[in-house]
Amino acid sequence: MTVQDCHGDEVEVTLRWERDGTGLRGQVIVRNVGGRTCRLPGKPGVKPLGQDGTPLDADTMITLELVEPGYVDIEPGGQAAARVIWPNWCGPAVGDQAVVTWGDGSARAQVVGPVQPSCEQGLGGNLTSSWFEPVR
Repeated sequence: MTVQDCHGDEVEVTLRWERDGTGLRGQVIVRNVGGRTCRLPGKPGVKPLGQDGTPLDADTMITLELVEPGYVDIEPGGQAAARVIWPNWCGPAVGDQAVVTWGDGSARAQVVGPVQPSCEQGLGGNLTSSWFEPVR
């Protein structure tokens, strides 16, 4: 049986941040609230939203380290998480939501903890993420 990618309406997504110096480090946590096993391929993309709900100009840089099989299948009620880092932000004020993407899926995530890193002029404002891993 082929496992299909998770759809946004099948998952509940939370983005948990904590301070790491002037930046933020945290996790994207995805919980399967649907009725079937679904797949989270690759690494998540995270797009912070402004206080008005519009996407901000902060992109997730995808690094190229190889992990096999390159996806996580989560059963109903199960969870997966991926580490994320956001070292700097000098743009508009950030709201308490972000859009998280994977493969062909996406969902709006509630942000828990601080919503944005400090501004250090001259540093970039992009995020990085790691591979999804099952939460046991």
